[in-house]
Amino acid sequence: MEQYLTLPSLLSLASMKAYALGRRAKWKDYVDLYFILKEHLTINEISMEAVKNFGEFYSEKLFREQLAFHKDIDYSEPVEYMIDPPAEEEIKTFLIEKAIDLDQ
Repeated sequence: MEQYLTLPSLLSLASMKAYALGRRAKWKDYVDLYFILKEHLTINEISMEAVKNFGEFYSEKLFREQLAFHKDIDYSEPVEYMIDPPAEEEIKTFLIEKAIDLDQ
């Protein structure tokens, strides 16, 4: 019998990160969300999936607040980039812009 490893879709993964961001502010999650929001998905798409997966335990408002709040970030886990890394300020500024764009 063959066994397969199933991986979550990018949308599911993004919704898990959105849910986790309010519970743990890890820099690696901010970086992942930067690339996801920049290249692939919107906050609205991620939020719809998170509501589907986590129901009332997910809050889009909290997700947006966490994207814009950077004072309690945990930098203990190093981030490995496959490309030249963007500057930290570029990531933070981009996430703030996305967080306040309610059309996103």
